[in-house]
Amino acid sequence: MGKHPQMPKRTASLLKKQQGKCTHCGLFFKDGDVIELDHIIPKSKGGKDEYKNWQLLHRHCHDEKTRTDGSLERSGNKTGCNSAMPKQLSDIPSNYRWIEDMFVVTY
Repeated sequence: MGKHPQMPKRTASLLKKQQGKCTHCGLFFKDGDVIELDHIIPKSKGGKDEYKNWQLLHRHCHDEKTRTDGSLERSGNKTGCNSAMPKQLSDIPSNYRWIEDMFVVTY
């Protein structure tokens, strides 16, 4: 998976580290899920932009975490967090399919 040209190395490494699961809800990522990169400790709260502070979450889990982690100011103004306008981390390549809770390249 990490050698596929359309799969970013960071995404592949985090998927492997997390064993294919969202760290917020504990469910496996599956085909069609929108996966987003999250800072475990928000940058606005002093978190670093480094591998040990990154995790992959479902988009809806990322939104839920952001509402509760203090990265958005109560006044409604954004701080350093981009969750108010989430970006898709990456599209899983079309020839990847979930089979038995793992990505498999299909041809």
